[in-house]
Order: sequence, then C-alpha cells, then structure tokens
Amino acid sequence: MSKTLKPRKTGLIVFTARLISVFTGFLFLVMMTRSLSPTQFGLWEFLTDVVLFSTFPVGLFTYWATREVARGGLIGRTTQALCMAMSLAGVVLYVLFSYGTYSVVHSTITPFLTALILVPLVYWSLATQALVLGHNPAIGAYSLMVSEPSKLVAAYLLLYVYKVGITGVILAIAVSYFVQAGCNTLQLRDIRTDSIDLGKAKEWLKDYHVPALYTLTYVLSIADTFVASVSQGGTALAGYYQAAFQVATIVSYATFLSVALYPLLLRGSAERLPEKLLEFSLMFGLPMAAGEIALAPKILYLLKPTYVDSADALVFLSLAALVGLVSSVFDQTLMGKDTADLGVEGRGKRMMGSDQMFVSAANTAYFACYLTSVFVLARLSIGDSSHVYQFAEYWGASQFLLTVALVIAKVRRVRQRTALKLSASPLFYALSSVIMGVALMAIAQNLFPTTLGTVDYGLRLLLTVVVGAALYFGVLALLDARFRSVARTAIRMVGRLGGSESSPPSPSK
Repeated sequence: MSKTLKPRKTGLIVFTARLISVFTGFLFLVMMTRSLSPTQFGLWEFLTDVVLFSTFPVGLFTYWATREVARGGLIGRTTQALCMAMSLAGVVLYVLFSYGTYSVVHSTITPFLTALILVPLVYWSLATQALVLGHNPAIGAYSLMVSEPSKLVAAYLLLYVYKVGITGVILAIAVSYFVQAGCNTLQLRDIRTDSIDLGKAKEWLKDYHVPALYTLTYVLSIADTFVASVSQGGTALAGYYQAAFQVATIVSYATFLSVALYPLLLRGSAERLPEKLLEFSLMFGLPMAAGEIALAPKILYLLKPTYVDSADALVFLSLAALVGLVSSVFDQTLMGKDTADLGVEGRGKRMMGSDQMFVSAANTAYFACYLTSVFVLARLSIGDSSHVYQFAEYWGASQFLLTVALVIAKVRRVRQRTALKLSASPLFYALSSVIMGVALMAIAQNLFPTTLGTVDYGLRLLLTVVVGAALYFGVLALLDARFRSVARTAIRMVGRLGGSESSPPSPSK
C-alpha cells in the first residue's frame, strides 16, 4: 500500500469532489423540497434516521478496518464479507424501528417498507468507505463524482417524469448508494487480494466497547430529527429544521480538506499536520459560512418560499458547522496519534484511558445534552403550528452553543498531544470572509425579485456565489502573503500539468 499519501493534494481532490456534490446535492435538495411538503420532507429525514440507526452493528467492524488498512493490512474482502453478513442484523433493527414508530409520526407503513432496500446498500457503502478512508480517501472522491450525477438523473425521472413523491426520493438515494459502493469496490482492488478470514470477526469484537461507543456517537449525531418527530408527534418541525440544516451542511464539506490527516497520523506522520490542515480547512470553511449567513433568505427561498422562515436557523447552523469543522480536526488528531490499540496483550486496559475513548465519551456527552434540548424544544412546539419555524431557530442556536462548549472541552486534550500553533492566516481568512459577506448582502438586496422563475433565480444565485468567491480570494490575496505563495505554487503546478510532455526541460542554472 502506498505510504506517500499527500495531505493537501488528497484533501483538495476530496474537497473538489464535495464541491461538485454541493451543486448536485443542492439540485437534489431543490427537487425534493419543490416536490414534497415540509411534513413529507420531514418524514424523509425521519426515514433516513431509521435507516442509519440500523447501521449501528456495522461500526463494530468498520472502525477497526480503517485503522488496520491504514497500517498496511490487506483485508478488503474480509471487511466487506463481514459487513454484508452483519446487514442481516441491520434489517431486523430497521423493521423493529419502523413498526414501532411509523404511527407515532402519523405516517403509513408504505414508505418505511420501501426504504428497507436502503439498509443492505448502506452497509455495503459503509464497508467500502471505511476501507477507502484507511487506504486512499481520494478513491471516495472519484466514486462520488459518478454517484452524484446518477442520483440526479434518477431523481428527475422519478420526481418530475413519473411523480412518485417520497418513493422517488428513496429509489434515487438507493441508486446513489449502489453506484458509489460499486465504484469504491472496483477501485479497492489493491487491498481485496485477501482470502475471507472469519476469524477477524472474533478479533474485532473482542474489544467491542471501543467501536460501540464511537459508533454510538454517530448514531446519536443523526438522531435529532428522529427525537424531534417522535416528541412532537409529527414531522413539520423536522422539515423546517432540515431545510436549513441541509444548506448549512455545505460548510462542513471543508472538513474533507483534512481527510488525509487520520490515515497519515496512523502511519506515523507528524510534521505539524494538524495545524496545517486546520488552517487549510478554515480557509474554505470561513467564507462558506459567511456566504450562507449573508444569503440565508435567498438560498432558502429557492428551496421553497415557506422555508425563508428558517433563515435565522440557517445562520446558527452555519456557525455550528464551522465550529464542528474544528472539532472534527481535533478528533482526527487525537485518534490518529493514539496507539493504545497496537498489540493484543493488555489492549483492553490501555484502551479505557486512551484518546480514542476520550473522543467517543466527549462526543457522546455532547449529543446527550443536544438531544435533550431537541426533545424539550419539540415538546414546546406542540400546539404552536403557526410558529413552528421559530423552534427550528431555537434548535439551531442550541446546536451552535453546545458545539462551542464541546470544542472548548477538547482544546486542552489536543494541546497535551501536539503543539497546536496557528499562524496569522486564519485572521485574514475571517476578515476577508466578513468583507465578502457584507458585499454579498448589498449585492443581493435587489437582485432576487419574487417574480423570477426557479431556473432564473437559481442562476442568479449561482452567479452571486461566484462573485462572492472571487471577492473573497481577491481580498485574501491582498492581505495574506502566505496565501499568495500557496496560490503561486498551485498555479505553477497546474501549468506544469497542462504543458506538453514532449517539451524539452529548461536548462538548469
């Protein structure tokens, strides 16, 4: 396996793919919100939660698979075989959750039965994603570039040609998972040379408490829509919240710029990687958050005019996503540097006080507090259907404040493990983002009359985003000498890639 994984190059490849998926994903989101009512949209997000709850067992294998592959293990076939076998348990969990909750949110059982097809596909996808993360994260980026357009084509046919509503959304997502997992599998040939070793299941399950707690944090992280819908006895609040949240999620894509950090640290790399990649992520995360805040009502209007009421929620959620970006880099740093799982003898005892357990425990405590706040807000929203969007705003605010508290709790632990010294560049990123945000608010003031059609409105919004990006990088180039240096290097690299290979080399001095 290649040990020459380049962090910035890999991060840029993955981030570029995710930026492309921003446009395809946003188009898919517009298709959904324009085809579904807020209640139906909330039901779809509720279904997503139920599907992802059922994937809890697979984390007992994928957690160790990523770490073993990153350290040179050839376990591709074994991982996929064990995960697909575990999907049977996932199907059982899904059925139990479905029959226990569909009536609570005032839905029929039909969409829940249709979404059952997603369970084995998600298991397959998660197995390949775990291998990709440890082997070469860029593989996932290439697969995403194929799966996202496939999802759009399927969604257009199902939602606009055949007009099958929420069933069309389910089937389009199924197409996306199938294509992505299939492409990942094809690209993982280098680590799929092993014979299936069922003994790995026993080895990985021996210290099950470590991945169980880690996977629990993932399950809890997507449980908010589920908790809100069950607590409220409906999905309207979830619909308003998710409209804002899906847009805010775009900011979190900047975390993919640091995607190579975890496997590189597992392989023993250091050289100030955490702070370098944190700054690299903030260079894109800060302007993305500023842009969303500045254009919040305009973006949500494109989804559906009724979602403009969620604009304040989008502001808080964009800030929460930005802080979550920092939390993600801290998690990768702590878990990547931790070596408590190396060696079989006494591993269980070492793991109990490890950074891996700290990350899981801290995130679990955060989500416990967060879900409690969501439950209370959802209960308070009952009987106030005309102002349900306000509770989406309170929901976003609580998420932001709790995420800030989580990052503060992690700072001390990170400082004990690495000398986290940031340069002055993030200050320039912040200042450039503020200038861009103010300019975008002024530009957008009279640029989006409600008489515009959906396509014209979307094109104007896209043009505004492009202008904002040009303004941000232009101001940043004036302020930050380090950015100018990086930009010149990137331009030279692109120039070399675009030059003729037959050109004679320049004479050396």
